[in-house]
Amino acid sequence: MTTLQSAQAPVERPTTVYLNDREWLTVQTTPADLDDWAAGYLFGEGIIDRLTDLSRLVVESDRGLVWADLAPGRELDVDSRPPLHFGPVVARLRVPEEHLLRWMKEMLAAAPLYQETGGIHVAMGVRADTGERFVREDIGRHNAVDKVLGAALKADWPPGQVVVLTSGRISYEMCTRLARFGAGLGVSRTAATDQAFRLATEVGIDLVGYARTPASLTVYTQGSQILRRVTA
Repeated sequence: MTTLQSAQAPVERPTTVYLNDREWLTVQTTPADLDDWAAGYLFGEGIIDRLTDLSRLVVESDRGLVWADLAPGRELDVDSRPPLHFGPVVARLRVPEEHLLRWMKEMLAAAPLYQETGGIHVAMGVRADTGERFVREDIGRHNAVDKVLGAALKADWPPGQVVVLTSGRISYEMCTRLARFGAGLGVSRTAATDQAFRLATEVGIDLVGYARTPASLTVYTQGSQILRRVTA
């Protein structure tokens, strides 16, 4: 039997978002990079379409508080969620499969909380045309992806060049995040769900699962943005 000290356990804390000074949402997060998470979450939920839709975004990580004010003219009923609509994702990626496998290894190697506890999810955003990347960790796999997309949004990355990798499965909800951002390629260390596949196929996203070895790598969709290794 292994005895685990609390210092080695994955950290989760409640984070409350105040939208226009009204309490709007409380979720469990890992209290790191919450500014990226807030930007990514608000964007992914359709609350904002760009960062300029916010007049204020203040994060108090030690207290688990996020203060977000919508810019004048940005109307929203804070008691309801806006419906999400997805247009075609315009991405012109041609990524060799060996890059996906290498990026997955590099993502895990750059995730200290994941390595220390084994109970934290990690996500990485890669800008394919420059090689720039963001690695973010969180107790929730969706939160980790929101942090990556929030960082990419703040850096003004071109959506069509963005590849998102995650240690967790790609669900429908996670795929909506990719579709909202316009990222053309989502890569999981595990699986993608059937509803994620349907949405990805509809909007033109490629989904890859089990990105561990060349033999295990699984392309769920058409795969037009992936250069597959030719074997004799």
